[in-house]
Amino acid sequence: MMKEIPARVRTYLPLTRALLISSAGCLLMVVLRILLTGSLRFGFLLWNLFLAWIPYLLCLLIRRIAITGAPVATAAAPLRFRPGLAALGLLWLLFYPNAPYILTDFIHLSGMPGRTPLNHPLLTENALLWYDIILNAAFAFIGHFIGLISLVILQRTIRDLNRRGLSWLMVVIASGLGGYGIYLGRFERLNSWDILRFPLFTLRIGLLNLFNLKAVLFSLCFAFFIFLTYLLVYFFYETARKA
Repeated sequence: MMKEIPARVRTYLPLTRALLISSAGCLLMVVLRILLTGSLRFGFLLWNLFLAWIPYLLCLLIRRIAITGAPVATAAAPLRFRPGLAALGLLWLLFYPNAPYILTDFIHLSGMPGRTPLNHPLLTENALLWYDIILNAAFAFIGHFIGLISLVILQRTIRDLNRRGLSWLMVVIASGLGGYGIYLGRFERLNSWDILRFPLFTLRIGLLNLFNLKAVLFSLCFAFFIFLTYLLVYFFYETARKA
């Protein structure tokens, strides 16, 4: 018989359903574009959104492991640190940049050559451009939001382990490495799993770019953006929870 999901994990089921519905809406938008144009131009957004889901699923797994066996008398009961949580946390950190990375996909809208001709008075090239802007915005917002929610859950888990200061340090580190990971993904074309497939090459590229002023400034800008948007999501969640 399967064990019952702890109440503090079931709390996230409605949110997970909402994120699934939103992601399904993004899928529908891509399918509609393919049907209208016959082009797979933005099909890659589906893969990027899938990657944004990985840190969310990892943070739920981390929280469930931390909760298992912990006191359940009160919602504020401290969790217990268990072996493997640190390794899962590092894995989460490895995949987290994939969530805000979708924001950089707007670059594909600039100077797009050879638009698909549409034989319809309403479906003009200008209309298609606006549709593509909305399409990319939907993926960027939902992907980034999924990542921020995973960061909220992970921070609350660390905080519930009686590590409040460490939880905010983790947010700062995640924001900084998130910005740097976006740079490595967009300009160096590295993937999260490259550290496992080509560890020495990936570490070399990562270390060299620490001395690249463009890489540092780009990463800091994105890290600042991630941290600012995280503060909004975090304190909105805390306010709504206490209201």
